[in-house]
Amino acid sequence: MKDIKNYTLLFLIILSAIAFSILGHYWNIQYYQGENAYTLSAPPLATAMKGIHDKLYFADYASLIAGYSVNNLNILAASALVEPEAETSSQLSSEITAGVLEIPDGKDAKAAALPEQPQTYDFTTATDKYFQDACFIGDSRTVGISAYAGIENAVFLCKTSLTIYDYEKPKITYNDEKKSVHDILTEQQFGKIYLMVGINECGTGTAQSFFEHYRDVVNDIRKLQPDALIFIQGNLFITEKKSSEGTAITNENIAERNALIATLANQKDIFYIDINESSLCEDGALVSDYTWDQVHIKAQYYPIWKDFLLNHAIIPDK
Repeated sequence: MKDIKNYTLLFLIILSAIAFSILGHYWNIQYYQGENAYTLSAPPLATAMKGIHDKLYFADYASLIAGYSVNNLNILAASALVEPEAETSSQLSSEITAGVLEIPDGKDAKAAALPEQPQTYDFTTATDKYFQDACFIGDSRTVGISAYAGIENAVFLCKTSLTIYDYEKPKITYNDEKKSVHDILTEQQFGKIYLMVGINECGTGTAQSFFEHYRDVVNDIRKLQPDALIFIQGNLFITEKKSSEGTAITNENIAERNALIATLANQKDIFYIDINESSLCEDGALVSDYTWDQVHIKAQYYPIWKDFLLNHAIIPDK
C-alpha cells in the first residue's frame, strides 16, 4: 500500500513537471524571447515560475476571452482607445417614437439627436499653484522629483523600484500606514494624477504584457478618480553609454513601452507627456552631464522637469 502511494506521488510530480515545462516553453515563445525562443530561452521550468510571478496567466486569459492574441499590438492599442459607439439611427428613431428624445424644430434637430462629445484640450502653461491638487505616482525618478524639483504642494506616492505590478500592493507609507496606490486613490480625490513607471519593468515580461497591465491600471485610476486629469509620463531615457551596455534596460525598450502607453491618451481627460522632449535629453538619450549614474538625473536638474510639466499643463476652463 505504501508503494502505491509513493508511485502515485512520483507520477504526480512527473506529470506536474511535464505540464510546467510545456507551459514554460509556450511562455518562452509567446512572451520572453519571441523569434529567438529556441536559441535564447531560459529553461522551461524556470520560465514557468517567472511567468507565474509576472502573472502571464492574466494575459492569456484576456486573450482567450477577447478572441485575439496579445502579440497583436495594433489590436491591443486600438482596444485601449475604443469609445462607446454613438447611437445608430434606428436606435434614435425608436427613442424618438417612444418619446425619450425631444427633437426641436428647425436647424437644431440634427444636433440634438447626436450625443455630445467631450471637449479636447491643448497644453498650456501654468504656475506652481497648478500642482496644489496633484498626485505623483512613480518610482525612483519620481522620488527625485519629490525631493529636488521644488514642487511643494503635491502628494507623492512614490518608492524606489516601484513598478506597475505594485499598484495593488501595500508599498507606500501614507499617513503612517503601509497602503497600496489603489487604496489611497480610493480614499482621497485629486485634481491631477501624474503616473510614471516602466523602466524597472523592462526586464520583466514583454512590452505587450507591460502595456496591458499599465492600461488596466489607468482604467482603474479613471474609475477611482472620475474628475481628475490623468497625465501619463513617458519614461526618461538613460545615457547612450548605459543603453549600449544593457540588454533589457535600453533606450530602445524604453521607447517601445513609451509608444504603447502614449496610445492611452485621448486629449480629453488622459494626456501623454514625453519628458524626453525636454533639454534633459539629446539625440534620443539622457545627457550624460545631467546624471550621476547614467539613469537618474542630478538634484540640480530636477527643476527642468518641473518646468517642462508646467509648460504642459491642461486648464479646462482656459
